[in-house]
Formats: sequence, C-alpha cells, structure tokens
Amino acid sequence: MLQNKFERPLDLAIRVSKLFYVYFFIVFLLAFISIISASPGLFVQFMLFIMFLTYGIIVLRLSSTPRVSKLVLKEDSSFEIISKNKERFEVELSGECIVTSFLIWLNFSLCNNENSNKKFHILLLPDSADKEQLRQLRVRLRLSGKKPALTEPEE
Repeated sequence: MLQNKFERPLDLAIRVSKLFYVYFFIVFLLAFISIISASPGLFVQFMLFIMFLTYGIIVLRLSSTPRVSKLVLKEDSSFEIISKNKERFEVELSGECIVTSFLIWLNFSLCNNENSNKKFHILLLPDSADKEQLRQLRVRLRLSGKKPALTEPEE
C-alpha cells in the first residue's frame, strides 16, 4: 500500500534568504536618506551614519543562536532542528506561529528540558526552501491543529 506523502517525514533544508538581506538594505538606505533629508549638521549626519552602519554590522555578524540548516517533521508530528554545526534538538512548537502564503514564522522550544530556556525562531520566506516542501509544511501546520471530531454512529 502506498503511503500518503503527508504521512512521510518532511525534511526541509533551509537556505539563507536573499529577500531578508534586501529588506535590511532597503531599511538602511531609507534611514540614511532620512538622516540626510532632515538636514542636521554634517557632523551629526556622519555620526548617525556610522552608528547605523555599526549596528547593521553587529546584527549581521553576531548571532547568538546557532543557524538552523534543517527542519525535520517526523511521522509522529514531532519536530527536530539540525543546526549548521550538526547539533540536533528535539523541539516543539511554542507560542504563536504565523503561516501565510508568503512567509512562515515558527517559534520552537526544547522538549524534555526544563532547565534550559533555549528557543528557536525560524523565518521562512519563499526563497528559504524548495517551494513544494514549503507548501507541504504549510498544509501540515494548518491541519495539525484541527482534529476530526469523533461522532458515534447512529443506529
């Protein structure tokens, strides 16, 4: 008997999204234009530019959480995250998650570990993974909260 593709595990390889960096570049550019258009003194413009540039470099370079390279949805609907340095974490969905046709925002916390408050936040944009796998993930996430109602047969 053939297995339904939604019953098989989903192995989602996550790529770095170029859309995310384009968004940050546009925000930086608009901030720079607003500094110039406000016409403070040249020294203040220069200092604000250096401050924005330094902040942007720090945000992009220093990430305290390990980068997630894979998200695995197992057959029993449990999640596993694999980081770039090959660490594996058993996680569960926590908090609110956003699932739309353009983006998927997932919040995870570690399973079976009361001492650690480690959380993972994953933002998936259309270029973050294969389109078919993102579609399957959206469907599974939307259907995971809906349980069929058990009704007793009428006699």
